[in-house]
Amino acid sequence: MKRKLSVLFATTSLFCLATASWGTPTYMDRLPLSTPYRCLNCHLVQDPPASNAGLNSFGAAFKANGFKWDRTLAEMGSDGDNCSNGFESGDTDGDGTPDAGVTAERSNPGTLDCTLQISATAWSTLKDLFR
Repeated sequence: MKRKLSVLFATTSLFCLATASWGTPTYMDRLPLSTPYRCLNCHLVQDPPASNAGLNSFGAAFKANGFKWDRTLAEMGSDGDNCSNGFESGDTDGDGTPDAGVTAERSNPGTLDCTLQISATAWSTLKDLFR
């Protein structure tokens, strides 16, 4: 009887661990791109031990949006770094397809790490618009 309980406990524990970590890869696949940041797109730690690990600002917005990637989420700037989630994730319009020529995320939509790079020529053109 003791052996049966031990086997049952071990099996149940493994099932619970597998179920807890199942959510992260499933939700990650819903994003247009998830490299190089992987779990850090949504979580506060890389490779969280369970799908209920702490969420960053983008992870909270993704969850509030029903774990859907769409135009609404793409247009938000969840982390407050003046870049939209779509720009950072490489899918500006939120259609689920990476922008032309984009093969990896530009920056992490869950942390303050986005800086838009602008060339001297583009900056000069912008300044001329406001003179």
